[in-house]
Amino acid sequence: MRTAFLLLLLPVATQGLADAGITRSRLSEAFSSPSGKLTFTPEIVIPEPTDPTKVLLQTNAIQSLSGKIRESKANAAFIQGSMNALQIFSTEQESARGNFPGPVPVIFCAQQDDDDMKAVAQAGVDGIIVRVCGGNEVKNIDDVVADSAWVETCKTALECGLQPVPEVTFGQATASEWSEDDVTRLVDSICSTLESDPVSVVLTVNPLDEEQEEPVELPSVPKAVGKKVPILGSVRVTAGENRLGSEAQRYKDAGFTGAFLRSDCVPGFRMQPDLEVVGSFWGACISDLKSTKSKSFSFRSKNNMEKKAATQWANYQSSVIESGALGDPNDSYSIVDEAAGEYKGF
Repeated sequence: MRTAFLLLLLPVATQGLADAGITRSRLSEAFSSPSGKLTFTPEIVIPEPTDPTKVLLQTNAIQSLSGKIRESKANAAFIQGSMNALQIFSTEQESARGNFPGPVPVIFCAQQDDDDMKAVAQAGVDGIIVRVCGGNEVKNIDDVVADSAWVETCKTALECGLQPVPEVTFGQATASEWSEDDVTRLVDSICSTLESDPVSVVLTVNPLDEEQEEPVELPSVPKAVGKKVPILGSVRVTAGENRLGSEAQRYKDAGFTGAFLRSDCVPGFRMQPDLEVVGSFWGACISDLKSTKSKSFSFRSKNNMEKKAATQWANYQSSVIESGALGDPNDSYSIVDEAAGEYKGF
């Protein structure tokens, strides 16, 4: 009788461990790159509607957005939004289980460290971004070791079946001084502090100021480190004139495993653009960045989005849609200046 009772309890006791194993497997596969090609993962900000009428409309928009991200063959999706938005996105991804392309893993970009991890896990999310030192710039490895808050957050996430993805933020001055040995010690320190290897580590380099136009300095990531723990680099350049393609190549040359395409890459992202347009943008952008086909699609991109005028964003949406650039994301998209014979992609 006692044996039977213990057998009945066994599935319940091991369920959390099984879920953690599944999420780890999904994210490890998504972020790893055995072929050496850069992985691409977008950050998507889903604003919470205040108008009750827009709540239903947003559900359809999130589902459409989710489908376009999957069809673009993104490696994963980092989502910033409400629990409701998370669940809609994750549910739509799970509906593609068994199909091709299959669902992409979902990572939650928490805005606060006290988010309910159980609620996040129940929304169908695989992982969660954990900001080391609260997102403040790290000066040295001692800063990482001295901050116990991010470690506790990671452990709580693991207990709920979520995989933590530590994000370490540097100032440009620090990043330019770090050697490959420093990056190795940083990753080893994170692994030893967590007592396990995370599925990935995000390295974010802040510019000297908001007016800086030249690319940020990048630390070099040794190949051995990238094979042990996939290293994602935060890419923040605004798309257009092949800036994203050039920036992605810089991260690849520096040894990064993948490009974490932040929401800053979307032209006019501060204006809360329409989710349908955002989905179409990421679908075309990631498909183009991952494509090995010839660049033959004609589309002109005018990056005037930093001018803070609502009409600029409306005109941009209209020109993008009318150009036909937002068709089937499975196709290869490029930006070509035919008159000059020059490729000017994302």
